[in-house]
Amino acid sequence: MYVYVYILTFSLYTPKRALIHFLGGAIVGAAPDISYRYVLERLAEKGFLIVATPYTLSFDYIATCDDIIGRFERIAPTLARQFGPVPVVGVGHSCGALLQLLITTLFPDTPRAANALLSYNNKSVKEAIPLFDEVITPIFVQLGTNQSNPINDFLGGSSDGSILPPNSLDLINIGIKLSRNAVKGDLPSDELLSQIAKRTTPKPLASILPQDVVVPSFVRESFQNIINPLKESKANAGIIPLLDQSLDVLEQIPFLIEEVANGARDFNPPPQSVQAAARRRYRARRTLVVQYDNDPLDESEQVETLLREAETVMRNKRPMVDFDVKRIVLKGGHATPCLAPPLDLASRAEDILGEETAKGRLLYAGADETVDEIVKWLVEGNL
Repeated sequence: MYVYVYILTFSLYTPKRALIHFLGGAIVGAAPDISYRYVLERLAEKGFLIVATPYTLSFDYIATCDDIIGRFERIAPTLARQFGPVPVVGVGHSCGALLQLLITTLFPDTPRAANALLSYNNKSVKEAIPLFDEVITPIFVQLGTNQSNPINDFLGGSSDGSILPPNSLDLINIGIKLSRNAVKGDLPSDELLSQIAKRTTPKPLASILPQDVVVPSFVRESFQNIINPLKESKANAGIIPLLDQSLDVLEQIPFLIEEVANGARDFNPPPQSVQAAARRRYRARRTLVVQYDNDPLDESEQVETLLREAETVMRNKRPMVDFDVKRIVLKGGHATPCLAPPLDLASRAEDILGEETAKGRLLYAGADETVDEIVKWLVEGNL
């Protein structure tokens, strides 16, 4: 993953009501500006500065939070100079909601004026993924383990010292790297081609077959001359970033396979530890919990209870400080915040079909209501 954060604002020169730091759900959180584009654009339209941080899904939530905070802190000084001091509001969907809770609980140097937790859930791996122990784990271990085999023993491995033939995880990673070049309309670099050659060439053939691949410059130039018209048309249509970020989503799969192959069997911290820590240390003074009425994964009621217990603990420590926890139930399912077209497309559809018809046919009525409720709640808190 190559992008630190995505920043969205409808005007660089108007004061911002607050900065919304957004985290998407598992897997789709790697490309939040695609998966949640409508919601983020609507919030920006309402006068908020949006910072959406992509993240790679991991069994280690603590490491993920640390990476998210690091990405945000790289850009925070620049935003402060541009827009001045503004309160930071955490908004997260699904796994992103859990990560916002962990950031507000375990990272005291990362202040949050408020949090909005959408479709919160904090399930164990076995609850979240059916047949994890029985099916998923054996498959991932097989895919991700570099085990010696008769072919490797006979040939002495590959020329770079790795086991031959490459395992499935190696092939997936190679495929993703080649796909990135294809998406951009470029030939793979000489360095990448050399890496592939060394990874797939048996040692006995290393002295015969070329290991340092160099594509002649005239070949690259001829290829670019042929492919440039298609490349330009894809760039003008905005397809290249979309495809490239789709690979960011896929790139998480080999990382998860490797974690399971290396022994990961549950999230860190596990659900019970998350609950215990939040009960004692959760610090956001205002929290909105958004539940959807057709979401079997949702644990909004449980987190509401947990945060009210945290409120009691905090009042005992700081009785003069006000805390507020609010839960609302909206129509929709777990994917409701993702089910929306880009704002410009939605606006054109409303002009043609009418607002209610467009929302119904393009399935973004729930996402629209979600934004309205978040904005209403923020305004009530003078944000």
